[in-house]
Amino acid sequence: MVEEEGKSKNLFEQMNVGILKYLEKKTGVCKLELEPRKPSDRSALLAWEQKNTVFLPEDLKNFYMTSDGFLLTWSVKIDNGPIPVGRMHLNSMAKLLKVGGEVNKTLVNPSLSDLDMDSDCEDETSGTERPSWDTRCRIFELDPCDGYGKVCLVYKENKTGGADPKIEIWFLDRALRWHYITESFTSYYRLMIMHLGLPQWQYAFTDIGLCQQAKQWFTMYAPLRLELDAELSVTGDHPIDSISSTTQIDVGKVFKGKSDKKKPVPAQTQSQPTGLRKKGAITSAKGGTQTGLKPSGSFSQLSGKK
Repeated sequence: MVEEEGKSKNLFEQMNVGILKYLEKKTGVCKLELEPRKPSDRSALLAWEQKNTVFLPEDLKNFYMTSDGFLLTWSVKIDNGPIPVGRMHLNSMAKLLKVGGEVNKTLVNPSLSDLDMDSDCEDETSGTERPSWDTRCRIFELDPCDGYGKVCLVYKENKTGGADPKIEIWFLDRALRWHYITESFTSYYRLMIMHLGLPQWQYAFTDIGLCQQAKQWFTMYAPLRLELDAELSVTGDHPIDSISSTTQIDVGKVFKGKSDKKKPVPAQTQSQPTGLRKKGAITSAKGGTQTGLKPSGSFSQLSGKK
């Protein structure tokens, strides 16, 4: 167990240092702040599991034993002063609360179960069954996303006959629609790092898509990530397929932006193999004027907890 905790600590430290070094070199980035967090106590982890009658996945448990939550923010310099742009956040153990609360038994107000009309439907992108608000699922908030949605740790009933529940990461938008993100906490952490915590980046993996303002920030600071997400949305592939299954991340390749040096591309000749084809161009978002995404809906029914 001690050896596994050491490996987990080394992995997260490597990923955090990589993102800090990368952002420090980007033009205009300022006020780069990584909030220090102490590890969670093992007793707190056990108390959480006993209270919620579920076991934390091993990767998330190892994360909390390394750092009780995560918060990295950065801003961009402009004439009128710095503007907050990037925010990478994961709730502490104390804020890893159940989403949904108790079912309202009155006849006046509907419960989330009453609104759960398509819980047995599959997510169009991943083909995975959506979470439900009934007893078949346990849902916990990993990130409140500044109010534009919720990233949730979802325990789903195992329909294959196994005793252990199936654990996934989903995004819940303001219209209470579910969008599948990835199959594990580690994969979600990698996605968060690769997207630099840019505004509303989770919407890149939904049928809603990024708003014009978010695309502008992506064009400036993560153009290759914007291109990759666009290609995945066209081909129908899921973003998890774009992440290496290994535990090592080549920061230099993942975070290669427009301002970085590129190797010269040789001129095309008639002898070029016919099997090669050019990548489709990504539409520029520099001329857009649309403000941030404001999906309709409310989280007023999600504040309760057991």
